[in-house]
Amino acid sequence: MLRWLGWAMLGLLVIAIAAWLLSRFWPLSAAQRQDVRLLEAAHRSEGRNGFALLWTLPFDGLDLAQREAALAEDLQRWQTAPAQASQASVLAARHAPLNPGRSGRCAVGPVGCLAQVRADPQRFADAHAGHADLHERLARMADYDRFDSPFRPSGSELLPLPAYAPLLDGASAQALAYLQGDVAGAIEGSCSAVRFGRRLMRTGSTLVDSMMGAAVVRTHAALLGEMLVEQSPDYALPVPCEAALQPLDANEQSLCQAMQGEFAMNKAAVEASTQTAGSRLLLDRDHTLARIAGNFGWACRPAAATALAADVPLPVSPPLGWDVRCMANPLGCTLSDIAGPHYAPYAARSQDTAAMIRLLGAQRWLRLQPGPAGEALARLPAQWRSHARTPEVSADGRYLQLLRRGPAREGEGPHLSMPLRAD
Repeated sequence: MLRWLGWAMLGLLVIAIAAWLLSRFWPLSAAQRQDVRLLEAAHRSEGRNGFALLWTLPFDGLDLAQREAALAEDLQRWQTAPAQASQASVLAARHAPLNPGRSGRCAVGPVGCLAQVRADPQRFADAHAGHADLHERLARMADYDRFDSPFRPSGSELLPLPAYAPLLDGASAQALAYLQGDVAGAIEGSCSAVRFGRRLMRTGSTLVDSMMGAAVVRTHAALLGEMLVEQSPDYALPVPCEAALQPLDANEQSLCQAMQGEFAMNKAAVEASTQTAGSRLLLDRDHTLARIAGNFGWACRPAAATALAADVPLPVSPPLGWDVRCMANPLGCTLSDIAGPHYAPYAARSQDTAAMIRLLGAQRWLRLQPGPAGEALARLPAQWRSHARTPEVSADGRYLQLLRRGPAREGEGPHLSMPLRAD
Protein backbone atom coordinates (compact mmCIF):
# COMPACT_ATOMS: atom_id res chain seq x y z
CA MET A 1 0.00 0.00 0.00
CA LEU A 2 2.77 2.43 0.94
CA ARG A 3 4.60 1.53 -2.27
CA TRP A 4 1.55 2.44 -4.37
CA LEU A 5 1.09 5.63 -2.37
CA GLY A 6 4.71 6.56 -3.07
CA TRP A 7 4.26 5.97 -6.78
CA ALA A 8 1.08 8.08 -6.72
CA MET A 9 2.89 10.94 -5.00
CA LEU A 10 5.73 10.67 -7.51
CA GLY A 11 3.23 10.72 -10.35
CA LEU A 12 1.55 13.83 -8.99
CA LEU A 13 4.94 15.50 -8.62
CA VAL A 14 5.81 14.66 -12.23
CA ILE A 15 2.46 16.02 -13.39
CA ALA A 16 2.97 19.23 -11.38
CA ILE A 17 6.47 19.72 -12.79
CA ALA A 18 5.22 19.04 -16.31
CA ALA A 19 2.37 21.54 -15.84
CA TRP A 20 4.80 24.14 -14.48
CA LEU A 21 7.18 23.61 -17.39
CA LEU A 22 4.33 23.75 -19.91
CA SER A 23 3.10 26.98 -18.31
CA ARG A 24 6.57 28.54 -18.08
CA PHE A 25 7.44 27.84 -21.72
CA TRP A 26 4.02 28.60 -23.19
CA PRO A 27 4.74 31.05 -26.02
CA LEU A 28 3.68 34.68 -25.94
CA SER A 29 1.08 35.72 -28.46
CA ALA A 30 2.05 37.80 -31.48
CA ALA A 31 -0.02 40.69 -30.08
CA GLN A 32 1.85 40.55 -26.76
CA ARG A 33 5.24 40.56 -28.47
CA GLN A 34 4.14 43.51 -30.62
CA ASP A 35 3.01 45.51 -27.57
CA VAL A 36 6.37 44.93 -25.88
CA ARG A 37 8.23 46.05 -29.01
CA LEU A 38 6.13 49.20 -29.30
CA LEU A 39 6.65 50.12 -25.65
CA GLU A 40 10.39 49.47 -25.71
CA ALA A 41 10.85 51.52 -28.89
CA ALA A 42 10.99 54.78 -26.94
CA HIS A 43 12.76 57.68 -28.61
CA ARG A 44 13.46 61.14 -27.33
CA SER A 45 12.11 64.20 -29.06
CA GLU A 46 14.48 66.69 -30.63
CA GLY A 47 15.07 70.30 -29.67
CA ARG A 48 15.78 72.20 -26.46
CA ASN A 49 14.97 70.28 -23.30
CA GLY A 50 13.24 72.39 -20.65
CA PHE A 51 13.24 69.78 -17.89
CA ALA A 52 15.81 71.66 -15.79
CA LEU A 53 13.48 74.66 -15.62
CA LEU A 54 10.45 72.45 -14.92
CA TRP A 55 12.35 70.57 -12.19
CA THR A 56 13.43 73.78 -10.44
CA LEU A 57 10.30 75.82 -11.18
CA PRO A 58 9.44 76.58 -7.51
CA PHE A 59 12.80 78.29 -6.84
CA ASP A 60 13.42 82.02 -7.35
CA GLY A 61 16.71 83.78 -7.96
CA LEU A 62 18.54 81.18 -10.08
CA ASP A 63 19.94 81.45 -13.56
CA LEU A 64 19.78 78.61 -16.08
CA ALA A 65 23.28 77.35 -15.27
CA GLN A 66 22.38 77.05 -11.58
CA ARG A 67 19.18 75.20 -12.43
CA GLU A 68 21.01 72.74 -14.68
CA ALA A 69 23.68 72.22 -12.00
CA ALA A 70 21.01 71.46 -9.39
CA LEU A 71 19.34 68.96 -11.72
CA ALA A 72 22.71 67.31 -12.40
CA GLU A 73 23.34 66.97 -8.65
CA ASP A 74 19.88 65.51 -8.05
CA LEU A 75 20.40 63.10 -10.94
CA GLN A 76 23.77 61.99 -9.54
CA ARG A 77 22.18 61.26 -6.16
CA TRP A 78 19.46 59.22 -7.88
CA GLN A 79 21.91 57.22 -9.97
CA THR A 80 24.21 56.55 -7.01
CA ALA A 81 21.65 55.59 -4.36
CA PRO A 82 18.03 55.79 -5.54
CA ALA A 83 16.73 54.40 -2.25
CA GLN A 84 18.29 57.34 -0.36
CA ALA A 85 17.59 60.03 -2.96
CA SER A 86 14.94 62.54 -1.99
CA GLN A 87 11.98 63.33 -4.20
CA ALA A 88 12.78 67.01 -3.61
CA SER A 89 15.68 68.87 -5.18
CA VAL A 90 18.86 69.62 -3.25
CA LEU A 91 17.86 73.24 -3.77
CA ALA A 92 15.24 72.86 -1.03
CA ALA A 93 18.03 72.81 1.58
CA ARG A 94 19.42 76.13 0.36
CA HIS A 95 16.43 77.99 -1.06
CA ALA A 96 12.85 78.19 0.15
CA PRO A 97 10.61 76.85 -2.62
CA LEU A 98 7.61 78.89 -3.67
CA ASN A 99 4.42 76.99 -2.90
CA PRO A 100 1.46 78.79 -4.49
CA GLY A 101 -1.63 78.32 -2.40
CA ARG A 102 -5.02 77.23 -3.66
CA SER A 103 -6.41 80.70 -2.98
CA GLY A 104 -4.69 81.91 -6.14
CA ARG A 105 -6.28 79.29 -8.37
CA CYS A 106 -9.62 79.49 -10.08
CA ALA A 107 -12.11 76.89 -8.90
CA VAL A 108 -13.43 74.18 -11.18
CA GLY A 109 -17.06 74.77 -12.07
CA PRO A 110 -19.54 76.54 -14.30
CA VAL A 111 -18.10 80.00 -13.55
CA GLY A 112 -15.08 80.74 -15.72
CA CYS A 113 -11.71 81.86 -14.39
CA LEU A 114 -12.04 85.40 -15.75
CA ALA A 115 -15.42 85.82 -14.07
CA GLN A 116 -14.04 84.51 -10.77
CA VAL A 117 -11.13 86.95 -10.81
CA ARG A 118 -13.43 89.81 -11.84
CA ALA A 119 -15.69 89.04 -8.86
CA ASP A 120 -12.83 89.21 -6.33
CA PRO A 121 -9.71 90.79 -7.87
CA GLN A 122 -8.14 91.72 -4.54
CA ARG A 123 -8.10 88.11 -3.38
CA PHE A 124 -6.19 87.06 -6.48
CA ALA A 125 -3.89 90.07 -6.35
CA ASP A 126 -2.97 89.16 -2.77
CA ALA A 127 -2.47 85.51 -3.70
CA HIS A 128 -0.10 86.40 -6.54
CA ALA A 129 1.95 88.93 -4.57
CA GLY A 130 5.61 88.00 -4.86
CA HIS A 131 5.03 85.61 -7.77
CA ALA A 132 6.39 87.82 -10.55
CA ASP A 133 9.53 85.71 -10.97
CA LEU A 134 7.47 82.52 -11.09
CA HIS A 135 5.22 83.98 -13.77
CA GLU A 136 8.29 84.97 -15.78
CA ARG A 137 9.54 81.38 -15.56
CA LEU A 138 6.15 80.05 -16.62
CA ALA A 139 6.29 82.28 -19.69
CA ARG A 140 9.74 80.89 -20.56
CA MET A 141 8.46 77.31 -20.51
CA ALA A 142 7.05 77.86 -23.99
CA ASP A 143 10.56 78.48 -25.33
CA TYR A 144 11.44 74.79 -24.98
CA ASP A 145 10.65 71.99 -27.41
CA ARG A 146 10.55 69.03 -25.04
CA PHE A 147 10.50 68.06 -21.37
CA ASP A 148 12.31 64.71 -21.19
CA SER A 149 13.23 63.62 -17.68
CA PRO A 150 16.82 62.39 -17.26
CA PHE A 151 15.73 60.24 -14.30
CA ARG A 152 15.52 56.57 -15.28
CA PRO A 153 13.52 53.98 -13.34
CA SER A 154 15.48 52.05 -10.74
CA GLY A 155 13.93 48.99 -9.17
CA SER A 156 10.76 49.64 -7.23
CA GLU A 157 11.78 53.15 -6.11
CA LEU A 158 9.36 55.95 -6.95
CA LEU A 159 10.65 57.98 -9.88
CA PRO A 160 11.41 61.61 -8.94
CA LEU A 161 8.78 63.93 -10.40
CA PRO A 162 8.68 67.73 -10.67
CA ALA A 163 6.48 69.85 -8.43
CA TYR A 164 3.50 70.46 -10.71
CA ALA A 165 1.51 72.88 -8.52
CA PRO A 166 3.29 76.03 -9.79
CA LEU A 167 2.07 75.23 -13.32
CA LEU A 168 -1.46 75.96 -12.11
CA ASP A 169 -0.61 79.49 -10.95
CA GLY A 170 -0.64 81.07 -14.40
CA ALA A 171 -4.28 81.15 -15.47
CA SER A 172 -5.63 83.43 -12.74
CA ALA A 173 -2.51 85.59 -13.05
CA GLN A 174 -3.27 86.12 -16.75
CA ALA A 175 -6.91 86.86 -15.92
CA LEU A 176 -5.80 89.45 -13.36
CA ALA A 177 -3.43 91.08 -15.86
CA TYR A 178 -6.26 91.24 -18.38
CA LEU A 179 -8.58 92.96 -15.90
CA GLN A 180 -5.82 95.41 -14.98
CA GLY A 181 -5.64 96.51 -18.61
CA ASP A 182 -2.93 94.34 -20.16
CA VAL A 183 -5.29 92.71 -22.65
CA ALA A 184 -2.73 91.85 -25.33
CA GLY A 185 -0.20 90.63 -22.77
CA ALA A 186 -2.73 88.39 -21.04
CA ILE A 187 -3.91 86.87 -24.31
CA GLU A 188 -0.36 86.30 -25.50
CA GLY A 189 0.57 84.82 -22.12
CA SER A 190 -2.29 82.34 -22.25
CA CYS A 191 -1.32 81.38 -25.81
CA SER A 192 2.22 80.73 -24.59
CA ALA A 193 0.84 78.54 -21.81
CA VAL A 194 -1.17 76.56 -24.38
CA ARG A 195 1.96 76.09 -26.47
CA PHE A 196 3.89 74.83 -23.42
CA GLY A 197 1.05 72.52 -22.39
CA ARG A 198 0.88 70.97 -25.84
CA ARG A 199 4.60 70.22 -25.76
CA LEU A 200 4.42 68.73 -22.26
CA MET A 201 1.53 66.53 -23.41
CA ARG A 202 3.57 65.18 -26.30
CA THR A 203 7.08 64.95 -24.85
CA GLY A 204 6.63 64.31 -21.12
CA SER A 205 8.16 61.13 -19.69
CA THR A 206 5.19 59.94 -17.63
CA LEU A 207 1.42 59.86 -17.70
CA VAL A 208 1.40 62.56 -15.01
CA ASP A 209 3.40 64.84 -17.32
CA SER A 210 0.96 64.30 -20.16
CA MET A 211 -2.12 64.89 -18.01
CA MET A 212 -0.62 68.04 -16.47
CA GLY A 213 0.14 69.36 -19.95
CA ALA A 214 -3.43 68.63 -20.99
CA ALA A 215 -4.78 70.43 -17.91
CA VAL A 216 -2.69 73.52 -18.73
CA VAL A 217 -4.03 73.54 -22.30
CA ARG A 218 -7.67 73.14 -21.26
CA THR A 219 -7.44 75.78 -18.52
CA HIS A 220 -5.85 78.43 -20.71
CA ALA A 221 -8.02 77.62 -23.73
CA ALA A 222 -11.10 78.22 -21.58
CA LEU A 223 -9.62 81.50 -20.31
CA LEU A 224 -8.82 82.59 -23.87
CA GLY A 225 -12.43 81.91 -24.81
CA GLU A 226 -13.59 84.24 -22.03
CA MET A 227 -11.15 86.99 -22.95
CA LEU A 228 -11.59 86.85 -26.72
CA VAL A 229 -15.39 86.92 -26.58
CA GLU A 230 -15.08 90.38 -24.97
CA GLN A 231 -13.01 91.67 -27.90
CA SER A 232 -14.28 92.60 -31.34
CA PRO A 233 -14.81 89.59 -33.65
CA ASP A 234 -11.93 90.72 -35.87
CA TYR A 235 -9.50 91.15 -32.97
CA ALA A 236 -5.97 90.48 -34.25
CA LEU A 237 -4.36 87.75 -32.18
CA PRO A 238 -0.75 88.16 -31.08
CA VAL A 239 1.60 86.30 -33.41
CA PRO A 240 2.40 83.45 -30.93
CA CYS A 241 -1.30 82.57 -30.76
CA GLU A 242 -1.59 81.48 -34.39
CA ALA A 243 0.57 78.39 -33.92
CA ALA A 244 -0.58 77.70 -30.35
CA LEU A 245 -4.27 77.58 -31.31
CA GLN A 246 -3.99 75.30 -34.34
CA PRO A 247 -5.86 71.97 -33.97
CA LEU A 248 -3.99 69.20 -32.19
CA ASP A 249 -3.00 66.35 -34.49
CA ALA A 250 -3.06 62.68 -33.48
CA ASN A 251 0.60 62.70 -32.46
CA GLU A 252 0.04 65.56 -30.00
CA GLN A 253 -2.90 63.75 -28.42
CA SER A 254 -1.11 60.41 -28.25
CA LEU A 255 -0.28 58.89 -24.88
CA CYS A 256 2.29 56.54 -26.43
CA GLN A 257 5.39 58.24 -25.03
CA ALA A 258 3.74 58.57 -21.61
CA MET A 259 2.81 54.88 -21.62
CA GLN A 260 6.35 53.95 -22.66
CA GLY A 261 7.50 55.74 -19.52
CA GLU A 262 4.94 53.91 -17.38
CA PHE A 263 6.02 50.58 -18.90
CA ALA A 264 9.69 51.36 -18.19
CA MET A 265 8.88 51.95 -14.51
CA ASN A 266 6.97 48.66 -14.30
CA LYS A 267 9.77 46.84 -16.12
CA ALA A 268 12.36 48.09 -13.63
CA ALA A 269 10.20 46.93 -10.72
CA VAL A 270 9.66 43.47 -12.26
CA GLU A 271 13.37 43.00 -12.95
CA ALA A 272 14.20 44.01 -9.39
CA SER A 273 11.75 41.36 -8.18
CA THR A 274 13.43 38.50 -10.08
CA GLN A 275 16.88 38.72 -8.51
CA THR A 276 16.57 35.50 -6.48
CA ALA A 277 15.93 31.94 -7.61
CA GLY A 278 12.94 31.67 -5.30
CA SER A 279 11.21 34.69 -6.77
CA ARG A 280 11.85 33.44 -10.30
CA LEU A 281 9.86 30.30 -9.51
CA LEU A 282 6.77 32.44 -8.91
CA LEU A 283 7.44 35.32 -11.29
CA ASP A 284 8.21 34.87 -14.99
CA ARG A 285 9.84 38.09 -16.22
CA ASP A 286 8.89 37.82 -19.90
CA HIS A 287 5.31 36.73 -19.30
CA THR A 288 4.76 39.41 -16.66
CA LEU A 289 6.14 42.14 -18.92
CA ALA A 290 3.97 40.90 -21.78
CA ARG A 291 0.88 41.12 -19.59
CA ILE A 292 1.84 44.59 -18.39
CA ALA A 293 2.49 45.63 -21.99
CA GLY A 294 -1.13 44.80 -22.73
CA ASN A 295 -2.14 47.43 -20.17
CA PHE A 296 -0.15 50.16 -21.94
CA GLY A 297 0.50 49.05 -25.50
CA TRP A 298 -2.88 50.10 -26.89
CA ALA A 299 -1.66 53.73 -26.81
CA CYS A 300 1.11 52.94 -29.31
CA ARG A 301 -0.85 50.74 -31.72
CA PRO A 302 -1.80 52.07 -35.17
CA ALA A 303 -5.47 51.83 -34.17
CA ALA A 304 -4.88 54.48 -31.50
CA ALA A 305 -3.61 57.02 -34.03
CA THR A 306 -6.60 56.28 -36.26
CA ALA A 307 -9.03 56.80 -33.37
CA LEU A 308 -7.36 60.05 -32.32
CA ALA A 309 -7.52 61.43 -35.86
CA ALA A 310 -11.22 60.54 -36.04
CA ASP A 311 -12.01 61.74 -32.48
CA VAL A 312 -13.56 58.41 -31.51
CA PRO A 313 -12.93 56.49 -28.27
CA LEU A 314 -9.66 54.60 -28.31
CA PRO A 315 -9.77 50.78 -28.30
CA VAL A 316 -8.30 50.20 -24.84
CA SER A 317 -7.32 46.64 -23.94
CA PRO A 318 -9.66 45.01 -21.40
CA PRO A 319 -8.12 43.63 -18.19
CA LEU A 320 -6.46 40.26 -18.72
CA GLY A 321 -7.79 37.22 -16.93
CA TRP A 322 -5.62 34.36 -15.77
CA ASP A 323 -4.23 32.18 -18.54
CA VAL A 324 -2.23 28.96 -18.73
CA ARG A 325 1.05 30.79 -18.09
CA CYS A 326 -0.21 32.01 -14.72
CA MET A 327 0.35 28.52 -13.26
CA ALA A 328 4.09 29.21 -13.36
CA ASN A 329 3.68 32.95 -12.84
CA PRO A 330 1.15 33.55 -10.05
CA LEU A 331 3.00 36.53 -8.62
CA GLY A 332 3.51 38.11 -12.04
CA CYS A 333 -0.15 37.72 -12.98
CA THR A 334 -1.18 39.36 -9.73
CA LEU A 335 1.28 42.23 -10.23
CA SER A 336 0.16 42.81 -13.82
CA ASP A 337 -3.45 43.05 -12.68
CA ILE A 338 -2.45 45.66 -10.09
CA ALA A 339 -0.49 47.59 -12.74
CA GLY A 340 -3.43 47.69 -15.11
CA PRO A 341 -6.13 50.16 -14.02
CA HIS A 342 -8.63 51.38 -16.55
CA TYR A 343 -6.74 53.87 -18.71
CA ALA A 344 -9.56 54.92 -21.05
CA PRO A 345 -10.31 58.11 -19.02
CA TYR A 346 -6.77 59.36 -19.61
CA ALA A 347 -7.08 58.93 -23.36
CA ALA A 348 -10.46 60.65 -23.22
CA ARG A 349 -8.98 63.65 -21.36
CA SER A 350 -6.38 64.00 -24.09
CA GLN A 351 -9.15 64.00 -26.71
CA ASP A 352 -11.16 66.55 -24.71
CA THR A 353 -8.09 68.79 -24.71
CA ALA A 354 -8.02 68.69 -28.50
CA ALA A 355 -11.77 69.36 -28.51
CA MET A 356 -11.29 72.51 -26.40
CA ILE A 357 -8.87 73.92 -28.97
CA ARG A 358 -11.36 73.12 -31.75
CA LEU A 359 -14.13 74.83 -29.78
CA LEU A 360 -11.99 77.93 -29.36
CA GLY A 361 -11.31 78.02 -33.11
CA ALA A 362 -15.00 77.52 -33.82
CA GLN A 363 -15.88 80.37 -31.44
CA ARG A 364 -13.55 82.75 -33.24
CA TRP A 365 -14.85 81.68 -36.67
CA LEU A 366 -18.55 81.88 -35.69
CA ARG A 367 -18.23 85.41 -34.34
CA LEU A 368 -17.10 86.54 -37.80
CA GLN A 369 -20.13 85.03 -39.54
CA PRO A 370 -23.37 86.91 -40.29
CA GLY A 371 -26.66 85.58 -39.04
CA PRO A 372 -27.52 83.20 -36.19
CA ALA A 373 -24.69 81.02 -34.88
CA GLY A 374 -26.82 77.89 -35.19
CA GLU A 375 -27.20 78.38 -38.93
CA ALA A 376 -23.54 79.26 -39.43
CA LEU A 377 -22.48 76.03 -37.70
CA ALA A 378 -23.50 74.11 -40.81
CA ARG A 379 -20.62 75.86 -42.61
CA LEU A 380 -18.05 75.34 -39.84
CA PRO A 381 -14.66 74.51 -41.42
CA ALA A 382 -13.52 70.91 -41.06
CA GLN A 383 -10.52 71.83 -38.90
CA TRP A 384 -12.85 73.02 -36.11
CA ARG A 385 -15.17 70.01 -36.07
CA SER A 386 -15.02 66.24 -35.88
CA HIS A 387 -17.52 63.79 -37.31
CA ALA A 388 -17.84 62.13 -33.91
CA ARG A 389 -18.59 65.29 -31.90
CA THR A 390 -20.14 68.21 -33.74
CA PRO A 391 -20.41 71.47 -31.77
CA GLU A 392 -23.86 72.84 -31.08
CA VAL A 393 -25.25 76.05 -29.66
CA SER A 394 -26.67 75.73 -26.15
CA ALA A 395 -30.41 76.13 -25.64
CA ASP A 396 -29.98 79.67 -24.28
CA GLY A 397 -27.71 80.66 -27.17
CA ARG A 398 -24.87 81.68 -24.85
CA TYR A 399 -22.42 78.85 -25.43
CA LEU A 400 -20.92 76.68 -28.12
CA GLN A 401 -20.65 73.20 -26.67
CA LEU A 402 -20.05 69.52 -27.27
CA LEU A 403 -20.21 66.44 -25.08
CA ARG A 404 -17.32 65.78 -22.75
CA ARG A 405 -15.72 62.35 -23.28
CA GLY A 406 -13.52 62.18 -20.21
CA PRO A 407 -14.83 62.00 -16.64
CA ALA A 408 -16.09 65.30 -15.29
CA ARG A 409 -14.50 66.67 -12.15
CA GLU A 410 -16.69 67.88 -9.30
CA GLY A 411 -18.48 71.01 -10.44
CA GLU A 412 -18.13 70.26 -14.16
CA GLY A 413 -21.11 69.54 -16.38
CA PRO A 414 -21.46 67.03 -19.21
CA HIS A 415 -20.33 69.52 -21.87
CA LEU A 416 -17.15 71.29 -22.91
CA SER A 417 -18.11 74.84 -23.81
CA MET A 418 -16.99 78.24 -25.09
CA PRO A 419 -18.97 81.48 -24.62
CA LEU A 420 -20.52 83.03 -27.72
CA ARG A 421 -21.20 86.39 -26.13
CA ALA A 422 -19.91 88.39 -23.20
CA ASP A 423 -22.15 88.48 -20.14
